[in-house]
Amino acid sequence: MGAPSKHKIYSENYEEQARNYKKHLDILGLKSETTQARYLYLKEFLSWLEKQKIFELSKVTPKEIADYHYYLQNKISQRTGKPITQKSVYDNMRNMQNYFGYLLEIGELKKSPASHLKFTNPDEKVERFIFSQNQIQELYEVAGLQEKAILNMGYGCGLRVQEISDLNKEDLRLSENFVIVQKGKNNKRRIVPINDKIREELEEFIFSSDEKQKEVFVNNKQRRMQEWGFNARLKALILKTEFGKQLTSEELNKIGIHNLRHSIATHLLENGMKLEQVQKFLGHSHIESTEIYTHITNEQLKNMN
Repeated sequence: MGAPSKHKIYSENYEEQARNYKKHLDILGLKSETTQARYLYLKEFLSWLEKQKIFELSKVTPKEIADYHYYLQNKISQRTGKPITQKSVYDNMRNMQNYFGYLLEIGELKKSPASHLKFTNPDEKVERFIFSQNQIQELYEVAGLQEKAILNMGYGCGLRVQEISDLNKEDLRLSENFVIVQKGKNNKRRIVPINDKIREELEEFIFSSDEKQKEVFVNNKQRRMQEWGFNARLKALILKTEFGKQLTSEELNKIGIHNLRHSIATHLLENGMKLEQVQKFLGHSHIESTEIYTHITNEQLKNMN
C-alpha cells in the first residue's frame, strides 16, 4: 500500500468522522499499518472535500468521486516528484468506497455515491476469469450428479480446490446443513453453511454410489480426486455450455476450480453481502485478502463525468 499524504482537516465534523473510522478499522482487526494508511487516505479525501467547499458527506455525489479520482491521477508524489502510482490511486479510491459503505452500515447515509463502482487492483498480474451468474446457471443446467457436487463445493461453498479434494463423507453434515473444512489454508478449520438445495443435491450424489470409500470425490481408479482431476471435469463441463463453446483454448486453459471461488465471492459482494461476512465465508485470516474480489475500472469513473 503506497504511503498516503498527511493532510490537515479543519472541520471538527470531518475530524470526528476520521477518528470514528479509524476506531472501526481497529475493530475489524486489520494490520496496524493498514489501519493507519486507510485513516490517512480518508483524511486526504476529507481535506480535498473541504477545498471544494463541501462540508457534509451527504452532499457528495458521483461527480465529486470522479473529480477526486482525476485529482489522484494527476497528483505528484512529494518523494519522487513524479505522478503517484496506479496502486496508490487504487488504494485511495478503494478505501473511499469502503468508507461510504461503512457510513451506510451505521445509518449516517442512505445512499453511497461510490456504491456502483468496481475495482481492479493494478498489482494483479493475472486477470481472473469470473463466471457471470448466468454462466453459473448454465453450468448447473448441463451438470451431472458429480459435476453438480463439485460446483456446489467450489461455487456454492466457496471451497479451495485442496479443501474439496480433502473432503470426507463424515465432513458433510447434511442433516445439519453444513460442511466442515477440517484443514483449510494455514490449517484452519471452519464450518460452511449450505442451503436445502445444495444439501439435496449432495445427498443424491452421495447415495448414488454403492462404494464404501470415505472420500467424497474419487477418480476413475477410486482414489481421492486431485486438483488436475477437478479442473479437467470443470473444463469438460464448460465445453458443454454455449458460453464455453465461444472460449478460445487459451482462455479455457486459464480456468480452474479456483475461479468458482473467485466468482461466488464476487457475486456475494455484488449482491450486497458485507465484506466481513464474505471474509468469514471464504476463511480468510485478513480482510485484505477478501478485498481482491472488489474491482474498479477507470472507464466507470470517466463515464461519471
